[in-house]
Amino acid sequence: MSGFSIRNPYFIVVLCLAVSILGVTALVRMPVDLFPSINLPQVVVATFYSGMPPQDIETNITSPLERFFTLASGIDHLESRSMLGVSIIRVFFQPGTDADADVTELSNLALADLKRLPPGTLPPVVLKSDASSLPVCLVAVKGAGLTETQLHDYAQFAIRNQIAVIKGAEIPPPFGGKYRQIMVRLDPYKLASRQLSVMDVVHAVNKSSLILPAGDVKMGPFDLYVYSNSLVDNMQQLNDVPVKTTGSSWVKVSDIGQAEDSSATQYNIVRVAGQRSAYIPIMKQGGDTNTIEVVNGVRSLIGHL
Repeated sequence: MSGFSIRNPYFIVVLCLAVSILGVTALVRMPVDLFPSINLPQVVVATFYSGMPPQDIETNITSPLERFFTLASGIDHLESRSMLGVSIIRVFFQPGTDADADVTELSNLALADLKRLPPGTLPPVVLKSDASSLPVCLVAVKGAGLTETQLHDYAQFAIRNQIAVIKGAEIPPPFGGKYRQIMVRLDPYKLASRQLSVMDVVHAVNKSSLILPAGDVKMGPFDLYVYSNSLVDNMQQLNDVPVKTTGSSWVKVSDIGQAEDSSATQYNIVRVAGQRSAYIPIMKQGGDTNTIEVVNGVRSLIGHL
């Protein structure tokens, strides 16, 4: 009886089939990306204070944050830009450090330093950045009969939340459209004639649109929670908010201006086939995330939004 030999043609055929199957499986599962995975940890910290000039942004926001960020470990160098209403600090870490840990460390430092910044400064936005931080696809949002405010709201609060479940996808805020904002437009001459300032109106509106907890009331076997809800529901209620009391009469918002359901200042415009629209950039998370898998996930999910 002859023994088994690796020169047996059947063994060679089976071995070739096994190697082919393993090779095809590995090829299919191999992550696909535009750039190779390069571990150069960079973290971007953006801090906003609407309307503040660049020189004040640098003095009161950028410089204090830069000094505080030196407490972080593994920093290589920092770069910053101070523009109208925004401070952008890019922190470069030593190669080999964990980008996620760097983001967490800078987030903690930024929030700890927030109380030292000018009142009204928005909490800093901390994001990691690398060579592959580019959109892999765009989801355009358009619709006949819809305003730019409605398109932005759909993209921001409905579509974006559903796309966020895709494995490996990172969804930044949408571009284009208008961000809904309730505006109170004041007449400076009417303000002066009633000896009022803009801040008087701001304080009156803030105090008249609150939800205040009032504790609870024990009634027999029931423990009832009580709260005071004075939120403004519509523009007419906002126009009726009293700003100043003089004797038996008072000055309302409508006496010195007009409340409008408007939008914030628009800084970017998106057009799709000539129509004002919005779009959501889809970015790929770092590591071994498969770009093709992310794009295919977006395509399959769009049909079920």
